[in-house]
Amino acid sequence: MPAAEFGVVMAGFSWAMLLSIVLSLNVESGSIRFLVGYIDAGNRSLATGFVQYNRLLIGAFSGLSLVAFALLCWADVLDASQEVVQIFGVALIAAPIVALTRVYGRHATALGQVLRGGLPIMLARPATIFCLVGIVWLSGAQPTALQLICLILAAFVVTAGMQAYLLRQTFRFAQGAAPNYADQRKWLETGLAMAPLLLLRDNLKHVIVASAGLVLNATEVGQVALALSIMSLLYFAIKAVDISLSPQLSRALQAKNTQRVTELVGASAKLKLGVLMSGAIGVIVLGDWVLGLFGEEYLAAHMALLAAAIIPLADGLFGPAQIVLNVSGHQRYVFVVAGFGAILLFLATLLGGWGGGAIGAIIGASLAYTIQQYLLCLMSNRSAGIDTSALSVLR
Repeated sequence: MPAAEFGVVMAGFSWAMLLSIVLSLNVESGSIRFLVGYIDAGNRSLATGFVQYNRLLIGAFSGLSLVAFALLCWADVLDASQEVVQIFGVALIAAPIVALTRVYGRHATALGQVLRGGLPIMLARPATIFCLVGIVWLSGAQPTALQLICLILAAFVVTAGMQAYLLRQTFRFAQGAAPNYADQRKWLETGLAMAPLLLLRDNLKHVIVASAGLVLNATEVGQVALALSIMSLLYFAIKAVDISLSPQLSRALQAKNTQRVTELVGASAKLKLGVLMSGAIGVIVLGDWVLGLFGEEYLAAHMALLAAAIIPLADGLFGPAQIVLNVSGHQRYVFVVAGFGAILLFLATLLGGWGGGAIGAIIGASLAYTIQQYLLCLMSNRSAGIDTSALSVLR
């Protein structure tokens, strides 16, 4: 696929993912606190109200956004004949479907149904996209960007249907219960406070691609998206180290066992160093070959791919500071830094892309992410008294 069309498709996909957060206002992030608490207390009406409130928000905001989009097209403010406008329209349709699957996945996780809620998102959605695109490719057809984004929309629908089937018994507590929305202010406050974390933790690539799409041409967006997609493998490998050690780190922090915390931070740093070295060798040796598999014009993304390595490097360098701050009761620092980091990431990507194209956009985003990770590490050192940086291992 030409890089320009790939860029348009990925921009549409990223906007669908980000718009889904706007539609729900991230209220579902409070599931582990509110939904579980209400059910444990036997308060079915508040539990039902919390679940339905999520649906009401998504329905109301998606309806308003689609009506606004239709009016803008009708008034010729937007040219509905342009493919990019049509793709944005498909993203608006896809966003509430993505929002509902994420919301019910979060509810299911809070209720102990992790696989039933998360499996469709983690496995079925990418598998369906792969199969649909694979069938089209094997048929010899040359789909347009609009047709490809419609295939992704179809995969979202399949994912939502599969999840709804798997969770058909999970929300039986809501049957016959009158919804109570008395705590809606708390739900909104929690969701909005944690929204920057959701953007930077689970949607980092989408934020960068969507931001870059505002200043780059479609070909450059395609190069940025591919570079970030490849580097995501290394990024998730680094995050997996933190996830695997987080239960032990949490217990050590709660027990105020400073020596054990130091040992775990050191073990984390050494594991990440090994992952980073392996990833760096892989990118240097195989980077051009992997990019070439997608077409010659993608070879221009080589420097962008190397610049994207700064993101996992920052994670490895500054360590699990977010986990330390959360467990030690300093969540407010996480929220403040995440909010600042989200704004800085958006602006740095815009300015970098405006001044330096695809490479500039990724360098800007990578430096912004590095600053955020440094600030988290600094807050951990000052407020919790724990230096999570890899440099602490050398002292």
